[in-house]
Amino acid sequence: MTTNSMVSEQTLPGTWRNKAPMLLAVGFICVLLSLGLCYFVGGDANRAIGFSVFFRSYLANFMFCLTICLGALFFVMIQHVARAGWSATVRRLAELLANMIPWWLVLFVPILAMVWFTDSPALYPWNAGSGNVSPLVEEKLRYLNPFWFTIRVLAYFTVWVVCAKWFLAQSRRQDETGDATITLRMQKWAGPGIIFSALAVNFGAFDIMMSTDPEWFSTIYGVYVFAAGMLGFFATMIVLVSLLKRSDRLQREVNTEHVHDLAKFQFGFIVFWAYIAFSQLLLYWYGNIPEETAWYHDRWGNGWQYVGLLLIVGHFALPFLATMSRASRRNQVWLAGWSGFILLMHWVDMMFLLLPTEDIHFSALLLIGHLVGWLGMVLLFSGLFMYRTGETPLVALNDPWTPAALSYEVGP
Repeated sequence: MTTNSMVSEQTLPGTWRNKAPMLLAVGFICVLLSLGLCYFVGGDANRAIGFSVFFRSYLANFMFCLTICLGALFFVMIQHVARAGWSATVRRLAELLANMIPWWLVLFVPILAMVWFTDSPALYPWNAGSGNVSPLVEEKLRYLNPFWFTIRVLAYFTVWVVCAKWFLAQSRRQDETGDATITLRMQKWAGPGIIFSALAVNFGAFDIMMSTDPEWFSTIYGVYVFAAGMLGFFATMIVLVSLLKRSDRLQREVNTEHVHDLAKFQFGFIVFWAYIAFSQLLLYWYGNIPEETAWYHDRWGNGWQYVGLLLIVGHFALPFLATMSRASRRNQVWLAGWSGFILLMHWVDMMFLLLPTEDIHFSALLLIGHLVGWLGMVLLFSGLFMYRTGETPLVALNDPWTPAALSYEVGP
């Protein structure tokens, strides 16, 4: 018996796909509106601050979405390396999320254009060039310059795009042919894919995010971004599964046990994110070296300290307590609500990483502009996901692990 007879060929609801053009249009308008709102943050006296706020806000919202896609890519490859059977019916959703990465390369073009065609330090201070930066940054310009920055970013995206498209293409080919050896091929290449993707995430975090403050450095920064992305991905998966079930999809294919396992992963990364964040803070607090503590100094004043406290409570303490018990992780309504809250905190986390500087103070106008930009990016993400997914089945039809996933059950 083929798994085609066990799994119905379910696709995204037609009502979802029909909304894609509207979501894309409204999302684009919101991003433009965010530009206008952020431009006035600095006031009439300093429009350069408003320009900086917009680009930093754009990058933070960009990374909010990209890290979720990268988390999906890692999930797909890790499941193949582990030869996990339980995830066969949820893995396709992760493949589809990872397949969004090429669109995010397109959305990075405005940042590359700013780097290439201006010498503005609005986002990357090193972009001002030799003679216009501090002596410490001057020493880094052989690495931090438009040409090599672009080459490295394209290399990172090449690794991510190739891995994401290859694994989805192989999975779709198995849908059509039922060839079980395709699974063995994906298991074989998942290991190298994880290695190269992990390196790309680590160095990509250094280049794309950490170099917004080029005088500061942290060897744990890439791990922090990875942990945040994985947590954002599991929260997205739980919310997406919940919405699909409410639309009469995946009723049999994804049961309480699958959601419970996603919740356990989510809980683990709540703790892991907090561990990495605290480890980084502790080392710099203990070392007390000025060029290392300056990054925290910018984030412990001008209103940003309250955002930091919010992350401690909202990104760790509350979701930790709310999803710690087995009963809470098996209550899908409760779990979906907290997963949505975790996604909101993931957005706050990206804002905390990228927006604070000595000149950018937290304000109501900044928050509104950034929030509108986030809404625009999320709508673009949703519209592109629906457009790119199209008629693709939401569950792998002929995966040899699917029978095990359909009967997956964990004891009490």
